Amino acid sequence: MKKIGKCWTRCEKRILTIGKMRLSLGYQVLIAVIAGILTGLFLGPLASFFRPVSTTYSMLLQMVVLPYISLSLIHGLGSLTPPMAKQLFKKGWAFWVLLWGLMFFMVFLVCYFIPKPISVTFVQSGTSLSLKEELTKNILTYLIPENPIYDFVNNIVPSIAIFGVIVGVALMLIEKKEPLLSLVKRGDQIIEKILQGLAVVSPIGVFAHISVGFGTTAFTDLNKVGFYLISFILITLFITFWILPLILSSCTSLSFRESLRAIRDVCTLPFLTGIPTIAIPFINLYLKKIGDRLELTPNPEFRSISQTILPISYSFAQIGNCMLLFFILFASFYYRHPFSGSEKALLSFLTIPLSVGSSSSSINAISFLFNELKLPDETMNLFTQTMPLTMNFQILLSIASVLTFILLVLFANYQLLQVKWKKLLFQLIGSLSLVTAAVIWAAPYLHLEDNYRTLYADRKISDVINNPITPQIYFPGEPIPDLLARKQGSVLDRILSSGVLRVGYAIPICPYAYLNRFEELVGFDIAMAYQLAQDLNCKLELIPADPDRLGDQLNEGIYDIVMSAVVMSEGRILQMSFTDTYADQDYVLVIPEKNRSRFQNFENLQKDKDLVIGAFGGFKNTVKLTFPNAKLFAGNVEKGLEMDQVDAWIWSQVSATIWCLNHPDYSVADFAGNLGKCYIAYPVRSDAFRFLRFMNNWMQLKILDEFYKDQNDYWILGKAPSKVIEPRWSIIRNVLHWTK
Repeated sequence: MKKIGKCWTRCEKRILTIGKMRLSLGYQVLIAVIAGILTGLFLGPLASFFRPVSTTYSMLLQMVVLPYISLSLIHGLGSLTPPMAKQLFKKGWAFWVLLWGLMFFMVFLVCYFIPKPISVTFVQSGTSLSLKEELTKNILTYLIPENPIYDFVNNIVPSIAIFGVIVGVALMLIEKKEPLLSLVKRGDQIIEKILQGLAVVSPIGVFAHISVGFGTTAFTDLNKVGFYLISFILITLFITFWILPLILSSCTSLSFRESLRAIRDVCTLPFLTGIPTIAIPFINLYLKKIGDRLELTPNPEFRSISQTILPISYSFAQIGNCMLLFFILFASFYYRHPFSGSEKALLSFLTIPLSVGSSSSSINAISFLFNELKLPDETMNLFTQTMPLTMNFQILLSIASVLTFILLVLFANYQLLQVKWKKLLFQLIGSLSLVTAAVIWAAPYLHLEDNYRTLYADRKISDVINNPITPQIYFPGEPIPDLLARKQGSVLDRILSSGVLRVGYAIPICPYAYLNRFEELVGFDIAMAYQLAQDLNCKLELIPADPDRLGDQLNEGIYDIVMSAVVMSEGRILQMSFTDTYADQDYVLVIPEKNRSRFQNFENLQKDKDLVIGAFGGFKNTVKLTFPNAKLFAGNVEKGLEMDQVDAWIWSQVSATIWCLNHPDYSVADFAGNLGKCYIAYPVRSDAFRFLRFMNNWMQLKILDEFYKDQNDYWILGKAPSKVIEPRWSIIRNVLHWTK
C-alpha cells in the first residue's frame, strides 16, 4: 500500500501540473481550430501543403494507442485480487449494459428515418456463403490474439485488448507479482510523458489537420449524406449533455449541473484536439476531486481501485464507438446493400468487441467490417471523408461515457449510490419517449436519397474530358443529311480526308450511351467516341443506329463504327467486323420485384411455356438458346417491362443493374452465371481491315495511358472523376483571383 501511495502522490503532482496547463492549452487548441478553418477556406486545395504535418501528428497519436491499451489493461487487472475483481464486476456490469443499451436504442431509433434498402441483385443458385457464415468464419481471427506480434504490427485493436485482458487476469492470479507490475507501471508512465508532449504540440497538429480537411474536402459532395452527419452530431450531443448527466444526477449525490460540469472539464480538450488519450490525466484529476469530496482519498484502496477501473473503462466503455454501427446501417441504405433482421442483430453484437479501444482506432474495425460485409469500395472513402466532421464528436461521447461509467462503479463499490427512481424513470424514460415520438412523427416528412438515385443522371462528358469537342448529334427520328452510300474505298482514309468521324449509337443503354437529366447524350462509349474524334483531329457526328440492322447500315456507310455496348454474336460476325472485346458480362434477367418468387429456380424457368422474355439486338439469340420454350418479345425495354408486356427482360449485367437502380420496382436475377456471358466490342464495316487494326491499337493505347480506366471508374463504377476539372472553391482563387 505504501508503494501505491507513493505512486498516487507522484500522479497527483503530474495531474496538477497538467491541470494548470489545461486552460491555456484549451485556448491554444481553440485558436488552432479557428485558424485551421480559415486557412482551409482561404487556400482551398493549396492547404494540402500542411498534409505532411497532419499525417505525422496522426501517426504519433496512433503510436501510443496500442501500447496504452495493452499495458494499462495488464496493469489494471493485474493489480486486483480475485475477490476485488469479482466485486467490481458485480458492481459494474449493470451500468455497462445500461450505457450500451441506451446507445443501441438511439442508433436504431434514428435509423427509423432511413428507408429500407433496395436489393438490386439476387443470386438464384444459393452457392455463396451468407453474411452470418462469412462473419462467423472470420470474426474469431480478428478478435482472438493468435499471434499478438502480428496484431500489433497490423494495428488490430480488439485482439490487442483481449490479449491485455488475458495477460492481466493471469497476472492477477499469481503471487509475488509486484516487480512485474512495477515494470508495467513504468511503461504506463512513459506513455503519459509522450501524451504530455503530444498535448504541448497538439495546437500545431490540430491546425494542420483542420486546414487540410477544410481545404481539400469537397463539402458539396457531402450534401447527400447530410442526414448522416446531422444525426451523428445530434445523437452524440444529446447523450453527452443530457442523458449521461441525467443518469449521474439520478444515481449519485452529484447534481445535474455538477455532472455536466464534470463532463465539460474532462471532455473539452480531447474534443478540441481529437486525442482521446489526453483525457486520462483529466479523469484522474476529477477522480481525486471526487475522492476528496467523499473523503475517500486517504483510503489506499480507493486509489488502487480508481487506477484500475480507468484503463478497463477506457477500453470497454467507449459507447461513442457504437456510432460505427450507425454508419454501417446508413451505408447499407446509401449503397443499396440490405441486411436482414438477424444480420442487423449480429452486427450490433459484433459492434461491441470491434469497438474496443479508442475512437481514433475505430477506422481499423470499420475497414474490417466493410471488407466482410462486401460493401462497395466507395464506402471507405465516404467514411474517411466524413471523419473530419464526426470523429471529434465520437471522441466527445466516448470520453463522457468512460467518465460516467467510472463514477457509477466507484459510487456503487462504496455503497454511495443514491438512486432517485422517480427522477430516473420519469426524466430518462420521458426524454427517450419524447425523442421517439418526434422521430415517428417526423419520419414521413423526411425523404432520403441514396447514392444511386440520381448518380448516373448527373454524369457529364465534361467531368472526365478536358475541353471536349462539340459534336453534331442526330437524335432518333431526325433527318440525317449527306449520308451517301460509301461501299468503296478505305473507311480510315475517308475519315482522315473528310475530317469527319461518324459514330452510330443506340439508346438507352446506360451507362454506355444514354441521355442524362440535362438531355445530353453521354456514357462510357460516347466518351470514348469523343476521345477517338479528338485523337483523329476530326469532327464528330453521332448518328442513331438500328440494333437489328447494324451490318447493313455499316456497309452502307451511314456510320463508320458503332459505339454503344454492342454484343458480339455468331450471326453478327458474319455481317460485320469487331474490334477486340473491351468488356465481358453475365447475361441477366430484369424482373419485377412482385414476381421474384417465380424466378427462384432456373431449371423450372427453362421449362416454363408461358414465360415471355423481352430482348433486342444480339440478346434475341440468347433467349432462343437458353429459354427454348419461352415466347420472345422484341421491343423497347422500358415499354416492355413497365407496360407488363413481358415477364422478364434479358440484358447485360451492368446495364441491367444500373437500369434497376433507377427503377426500384425491378431487380436483377443473375442465376450464378447460368445464362452465359456476353462480349462487348465495337463493330465496323466487314471489309474495314485497316480501320479495325487502327481501332485495336488505339484501344490498347487508351488502356495503357489509363484513359480507359478513368472512364470505366466514372461511367461503370460510378466513382468521382479522377481529374477534378474545377478546383474546390477557395478565397484565394474564387474571390481574390490570385491563382487559377
